[in-house]
Amino acid sequence: MGAVGIFGGSFDPVHNAHIKIAEHAYKELLLDKVIFIPAYMQPFKADKGVTSEVHRINMLKLATKEYSYFEVSDIEVKMGGKSYTARTLTELKKEYDELVFILGADSYMSLYRWYMPEVIFKQATIACAVRDEVDMDDLVNKSKEYSNEFQGNTVFLKMPRTDISSTDLRESLIKGEKPLDLISEDVYEYIKENGLYV
Repeated sequence: MGAVGIFGGSFDPVHNAHIKIAEHAYKELLLDKVIFIPAYMQPFKADKGVTSEVHRINMLKLATKEYSYFEVSDIEVKMGGKSYTARTLTELKKEYDELVFILGADSYMSLYRWYMPEVIFKQATIACAVRDEVDMDDLVNKSKEYSNEFQGNTVFLKMPRTDISSTDLRESLIKGEKPLDLISEDVYEYIKENGLYV
């Protein structure tokens, strides 16, 4: 069995950039599959209102249903409490031999501040999605620091430019707009039917 991609986040809501990043990682790194894992409670967002995990999981299932190599897992919801990546990866490593943790450049630069980063690097290769405007020198230097400090292994995914933020998307939905260039039709219909982001 090959490596399995792990893609975590709030996914509040899941949007097209999330799908593109996962698809890119799957193809470029020849992964067996990519598992989307919505956080139950992100440590950095514990004081902010986040849409119910049931809705976020349902939206993820709708957004990924056309992709045979995508899965949605509720592992962090089942574990409860704050969703620490180190804990999630340790649990998943019992099931999968090789893990690739997918994240964006901003998160990568601050990964040393996460809970037990040494465990994250021990359990998974880090796949950092890089957009055009990000300074590669900073990322490469940071990867050297992580390699020295945590014996961490990083691969960089050169991504097509995707400037979608969940915050901007939520604001668009609150205004009553229909941003089908940002989210799938199924997810949009689900949002409307369930009265989310109003």
